[in-house]
Amino acid sequence: MEITSLTPEGFRNLAGGRIEFHPQLNLVVGDNGQGKTNLLEALALVTGRPSFRTADVAEVVRAGEPRSVLAARVRRPEAAPADRDGVLGARLAVGTREQFWNGERVSRLSASRRAPVVFLTGRDHARYTGPPAERRRALDRAAQALDPAYGRDLAAYERARAAKTRLLSIRGRFDADELAVYEDALAEAGGRVAAARRAAARALERLLCRSAARLHSPFGDLHLELASDLPEEAPAEVLSAALRARMRERGPEERRAGRCLAGPHRDDVVLTSAGTPVAARASSGENRTLVLAWTLAELALVADAVASAPALAFDDFDSEWDPGVLAAFAEALPDDAQIFLTSARPDAVRGLPLPVGVLLRMAGGRLLREGILGAGRGAVGLRARVGER
Repeated sequence: MEITSLTPEGFRNLAGGRIEFHPQLNLVVGDNGQGKTNLLEALALVTGRPSFRTADVAEVVRAGEPRSVLAARVRRPEAAPADRDGVLGARLAVGTREQFWNGERVSRLSASRRAPVVFLTGRDHARYTGPPAERRRALDRAAQALDPAYGRDLAAYERARAAKTRLLSIRGRFDADELAVYEDALAEAGGRVAAARRAAARALERLLCRSAARLHSPFGDLHLELASDLPEEAPAEVLSAALRARMRERGPEERRAGRCLAGPHRDDVVLTSAGTPVAARASSGENRTLVLAWTLAELALVADAVASAPALAFDDFDSEWDPGVLAAFAEALPDDAQIFLTSARPDAVRGLPLPVGVLLRMAGGRLLREGILGAGRGAVGLRARVGER
């Protein structure tokens, strides 16, 4: 899969007009605040993913504009001829998000499978040491890639949980039959969510171990463990029954607290080495190496699941990363992956085993081609033709 161009309108500070991309490496440089991260966020939204900066898509609409419109031209040589090339679109406004493929409405899932992209941003740096919600989101991406129905199950679970929470928050008496309806929906969807997360953790674990070794991580015997209210391994129907039992057990406590205290929304994902959580033993740099290992694992998992090479979008890629680990990461990237990197430095890729590509400069929301990156795999160096357009 290749994203050949992006055309933004009314999106944050990005200037209108078509932005052309290289099929291999795209290094976007510029000072802070010029729009580099905005460009990656636009790529995330047009390809059906959530923003990695805000939960409210209305925030991406430029002040004074009624909406943001994004269009990305996509080339898919692996697809059937009728679906090989096309344009993904996104229309974003207050309370509205619509996705399109060649002008026809599609789901976010459909958009994401037509243009698979793995993102690595500042939000991911503390994946192993930060709040559990970030790790759940990362695991959910893997589960969604493995099972297209997963997003529907997770949405059904969250709707039922929200309805149950509203009922529990009522002070005084409420309808027990209504609560039973919500709990039944929670148990059914929650069992499927729990089973899919366990399958995704197993698949990621195998790939993460291999990637960690390629990056020379000092940690061996790695396991990706799901800390959960429910059994470690079981079919969806058994997990649903376990969730029903857990809700009955914690029912009085939930009524006092006014919220749901059992279910997959409480899951955590813990990476262990020799039985000990890595976050408790690893240095900041070692934890970051394992974030890169997870990224390589996600790229491999998505490629297998959708039968298409996903692109990689890596924001501020040379900031605070060990140069030797970054070189090993670059060497481990798939040869057929399109790559989007942002940095403050035009020479950021010097010495890294990355493919050929282009140097693009972002200034005031406008992206201009500034040179050619001619390093290529197996060679080093940068041939920048400054002023070339």
